[in-house]
Amino acid sequence: MKPLALLFFFAAPVMHFHVTDGRGKETNAVTLEAGAPDEDGWRPLQIAKAKGDAVLIWPFDNSAKQPDGPEPVPVIVIRRGDPRALSNKAATAAIATPIVLGVAELASEAGKTGFTADALSKAFSDLASAEDAFEKGVGLLYAGKNADAAKSLDVALRERQRQLTRVPSEIYPAAMLDGLALTRAKKFDEAAVSYAVALKQRASAADAAKLRNEALIKAGKPEAAGK
Repeated sequence: MKPLALLFFFAAPVMHFHVTDGRGKETNAVTLEAGAPDEDGWRPLQIAKAKGDAVLIWPFDNSAKQPDGPEPVPVIVIRRGDPRALSNKAATAAIATPIVLGVAELASEAGKTGFTADALSKAFSDLASAEDAFEKGVGLLYAGKNADAAKSLDVALRERQRQLTRVPSEIYPAAMLDGLALTRAKKFDEAAVSYAVALKQRASAADAAKLRNEALIKAGKPEAAGK
């Protein structure tokens, strides 16, 4: 290895994780590996070691970027078909997120996590009564209560932005969900702002850019689209 490459190798930050299980309890039984970063610095995550039939459900797209401070990246790993995960609203919201965002189907996530589609759908509906703003927002959005969902998700997004250590894999989905709720509530200016927050975390995210441009056009600001 050349000296410069060797220096870069040792200088590269190590990504640390805070792993919780289907019960919402911290676990040391799971080891994760992070792959090579993409152009935005996001790295694919995969389970390197775990007991039983483990499934990585958060981050929702199995990708994370180095936080801007010392805090670890939150990760949720459940055992496939573990009923305790559907009693844990954080885990349930994690499973629901890609479905609500439209990047996964209910049937595919049911197959992946080992639950029936009906069981997942019921658990998602129960999220609307959650105390946590993110979990509640996901549930309300799943139920089609878009204006109420936007209020909860706006709170969740602001909470994540105000953390001393801002975690991209927490901010990005909150911004995308907030943008979706605001768009469905026909608050297009505000939706464009939320999608811009998502793009700040992940500049090459084509879906975020597309949705922001659509929101700006619907807000009567076509000249701002694409900038």
